[in-house]
Amino acid sequence: MNLIAHNISNLKQIKELLVNVTDQSYIEPRSIISGVTVGQHIRHILEFYICVEHSRETGYVCYDERKRDTEIEQNRNYAIQVIDNLCTFIDSVKMDYQLILKANYSKNAESTTEINSTFFRELAYLLDHTVHHLAIVKISFTDSGQEIDENIGVAASTIRYRGETCAP
Repeated sequence: MNLIAHNISNLKQIKELLVNVTDQSYIEPRSIISGVTVGQHIRHILEFYICVEHSRETGYVCYDERKRDTEIEQNRNYAIQVIDNLCTFIDSVKMDYQLILKANYSKNAESTTEINSTFFRELAYLLDHTVHHLAIVKISFTDSGQEIDENIGVAASTIRYRGETCAP
């Protein structure tokens, strides 16, 4: 599998999760994660992908400037539609392309940094970013007694390591 396939696989994993949870569990604030909802974490993940999608037209990606689409965090079915659209976009990209990563790592609003990047490099980042947020989602579900796939929120390297160390 390549970066495109891995990202599509991660997005489909999120979609499967969303198909199998209730609307209430999606929007319910969870004390174990500081009162945040699963929907807010899913929104955050998807908005980063949307920023990379927009980079195809703009030539840059800036996660700081993402549009906070509260419909994603409040409407599970809408989030699933966004995932389907993102999968279609990612699958349509056949070659890597250059882009600029714009970011502000300080509290000063005028302190923007620009870094050369590529579409594939940002897809690699999105894999790690997604795993991190899915780990938080997993904590919130398991804390409430809901069972979800044991590999959600686990890095591929950890899954490989567990397979190697647990093999007979």
